[in-house]
Amino acid sequence: MLNVGHAVHEGDWNFKDISSPFTRIYYVTEGSATVTVGDVEHVLTPGNMYIIPAFTRHTDACEGRFCHYYVHIYEDVATGESLIDKYDFPFGIAGHPLDLTIFKALCDHNTTMALKAPDPRIYDNKTSLIDCVRLNRERPVWDRLESMGIIYQLLGRFVKEAEPKYVATDPRIREAVGKINMGVDETLRIDDLAKGVHMTPDHFIRLFKKEIGCTPAQFVIERKMMQAMLMLASEPLMIKEVAYSLGYDNISYFTRLFRRHTGMTPRLYRESFNC
Repeated sequence: MLNVGHAVHEGDWNFKDISSPFTRIYYVTEGSATVTVGDVEHVLTPGNMYIIPAFTRHTDACEGRFCHYYVHIYEDVATGESLIDKYDFPFGIAGHPLDLTIFKALCDHNTTMALKAPDPRIYDNKTSLIDCVRLNRERPVWDRLESMGIIYQLLGRFVKEAEPKYVATDPRIREAVGKINMGVDETLRIDDLAKGVHMTPDHFIRLFKKEIGCTPAQFVIERKMMQAMLMLASEPLMIKEVAYSLGYDNISYFTRLFRRHTGMTPRLYRESFNC
């Protein structure tokens, strides 16, 4: 958890082309606003909850009074499978009175974690993210567990209405996916993954694509690039250190993969969080 609080806006919640390495959850209490994702404009209204997964490019807008609770969640996918990235979530769901109660409890328990300013250009940059991640990691375990328990309750409400992005029915492919998710910081070779589940590489690749919808090589790169984006935005590491930590010894190759995945070099991507 990076930030949590209750925001009150008077026509000043207007920010374009936001794309953050963390997930946002809102509970609207008063007024209305819009969030545009791609070509779709979503209207935020009182009594409803909304989720904006990490790296979802969006634009916020409101013309009058708009009040909402918010929480920003950072997932370190190097520690395993990303829960949020595993699902296609509905943008909004109907809120329950209990949701509002526990959101208030989360805010009351973490009064020092409210945003100091609503503008993403102020709080959504590398320095702020590094500080927030560091401060959260330094909190006592019991303190983090209390907050995460509430966050899991809120996420559970969205997971109930979500659709899995992929469902692996073959136990060998499930095992391979687990190894990839747990080994983002390792050099993952397709031959080794296939051998680990007692399959030939060709059979493994065909079955993996049938089950998951992409090749194992594409899946590995997707997971590694997601972690690279998180690290570049929130860790005080050199670019070559990020590459090495993800199992890439060739920095040029890492840069080409990252540019193909994001449309920019690692350096430019990092600089975009320093505005």
